[in-house]
Formats: sequence, structure tokens, C-alpha cells
Amino acid sequence: MNDDLRQLSIGSVTAKSYGRYDVNGYRFRSSIFESSHPMAATQNSGVVTRATDMEGHEACYYGKIKNIIEITFAGNKPLALVFFECKWYDPKYYRTEFGMTQIQSEKLLQGHDTYILAHQADQVYFSTYPCKKLSKWRVVYNVNPRERLYTPGEDEYQIGHLEQVDEVFQEEELPTSFHIDPAPALDSLVADVNDLTFPERRRRQPVRRKVTWRPLHRREQIDPDFDDI
Repeated sequence: MNDDLRQLSIGSVTAKSYGRYDVNGYRFRSSIFESSHPMAATQNSGVVTRATDMEGHEACYYGKIKNIIEITFAGNKPLALVFFECKWYDPKYYRTEFGMTQIQSEKLLQGHDTYILAHQADQVYFSTYPCKKLSKWRVVYNVNPRERLYTPGEDEYQIGHLEQVDEVFQEEELPTSFHIDPAPALDSLVADVNDLTFPERRRRQPVRRKVTWRPLHRREQIDPDFDDI
């Protein structure tokens, strides 16, 4: 028995808990860490893992990370494994409408299978409904890994069956040259006196206005035959 197996047999194992962990292009956070940072702009505790049964049917399990645990085994060679302790939602209460996956937040999966390896996890986040009747349901949204874009498959690209596809090509450049004489073009830029034109000035017509003459000081005419009593 070598030293590594001897130390494993005597239980020389160290466990550490982390609030954040980067793997598979994601940054995961535990719900314990997010509860201590209520002003965080993103939700990074949502997780999904895929499992295949004996018949080859694949199923998705959605949950939230409770704790991130790293287990280090002592020995001459460093050996460490990272586990996600999660609470899983019961797949019996999943439903799919309009292409969206929804889970019921109060229905949890019973059992002791709460741990997965970190590299088995993909990231999701859960969005609530504004309607009170659907307050128990959450909509699942997948998160794209950093520096990695989602690439559709061949079936998703094909809209219909194409019998013939025209090739797109570009002709090669012909090996030729030509000369341009700038002299005629420069001569055409020289101006002549006859080329100058001046716009005709418009004569201003006088404006006629009707004026009514009135004396400045009008005096009342006095009747000489009028007797003032």
C-alpha cells in the first residue's frame, strides 16, 4: 500500500466551503453567499444537470446551490474534488408551455441525492410571474457560458428542404494596368470670362398707399346769425 492509499485509509481528508466557484465558463454562487449580498445584480445560484436512465432517456433536473464544498485528499499528489450541494425541484411538477420550462418552487425532490460534481452543472436562473395566481411557478432561463456562444445544430438551421444550393464565388482579379492622363482634366478646370454669369438684379417697385388728408387743427364754423343768450 503506497502513501496515498494509506492516508486515504486513515481518513486524511480536508473539506472547505466556498461562496463562489468558476467552472465550465460560469461563475456559480451559493444561496448562502447570495443571502449575505442582497444587492447583487445577478442570480448565480441556479443550476441544471442532466441524467440518462437505463433506456437512454435524458432528463433535466433544476435546482439551487446551497453550498460549494471542496474536498482535498492528502498525499504526494494533490487531489481535490468540488461538489455542489443543491436543493432540487421535483421533475413531476415541471411543465412546458410556449417553449418555456417552468418549475413549481414549493415542490422539492425528496431523497439524499443532493450532491453533484461541479463540472456536471450548467447555469440557469429562475424568473417569477407578476400574477399572484402564478406566484408558485418559476420560468427557467438558460445562461450562456462566458466567451462561448450558443451554436445551433444542423436541424435548427434547416427551414425547408433545398434541392439545389447556388455557390457563391468571386472572380479573380485580372492582371492588367492602365494609365490616366490628368492634363485634360486640369485644363477643364481653367475658367474663362465668358463662363462668368451674374444674376439679373430685380428693380424694386414703389409701393402705392392710399392716404387721406386731414387738417391738423380743425375749427368749428360759427354762425354769424346765432345769438348767444
